[in-house]
Amino acid sequence: MASPVARGLLLVATVVAAGCEPAAAIRPGDIRTYTITKDAEPVAAPATAPASPSPPPAAAAARDAAVRYEVPEGWNDGGASGMRLATLFIGEPADKREVTIIPASGTLESNVERWQGQLDADANAGDLATKAREAIAAAEAIDVAGVAAKIVLLRDAAATAGSEGQAILAAVIPLDDKRSLFVKFKGDAVVAARERERFARFVSSIRWQE
Repeated sequence: MASPVARGLLLVATVVAAGCEPAAAIRPGDIRTYTITKDAEPVAAPATAPASPSPPPAAAAARDAAVRYEVPEGWNDGGASGMRLATLFIGEPADKREVTIIPASGTLESNVERWQGQLDADANAGDLATKAREAIAAAEAIDVAGVAAKIVLLRDAAATAGSEGQAILAAVIPLDDKRSLFVKFKGDAVVAARERERFARFVSSIRWQE
């Protein structure tokens, strides 16, 4: 039978041996296998998407082909946006002298009367109707791709009196019995008078597709 000292040494040796190897230690000869599923494969991070993605090429082409025109000298083309088939600027864009092309419905008379109301907000309905009729009677007839169009020049009270004021230079190009293309500039009456000839040439150059 072992002596107490021998038993003590044996106990210490056993504890030391147990503490030198963790329970989960990998011993020589152990073989562990791992299966990496397809979902666990590393995936490259997607490129950061632009804040305002460009429209698909087909959509952009369709939009750009909606109308074609010649840009007058001294004007700048701002392209299409929203309901506007085109926006052009007389001079620099910073001057905010916009000429727009927009498809819409309504008669020539109703739209001219509405435009006159934008210039004379305080005028009564009777006065607006009278001014609209006078503007239509004085309208310039113009051919646009075989379609008879009209250009009207409307002035506010100040411009009519010969002072500096505001004006609307607009063309109405019928598409069918209900719809038209409206080409419109609203701004200084002096600019409208000065650009009237270029405006007419611009309108006559417009071509569109349905």
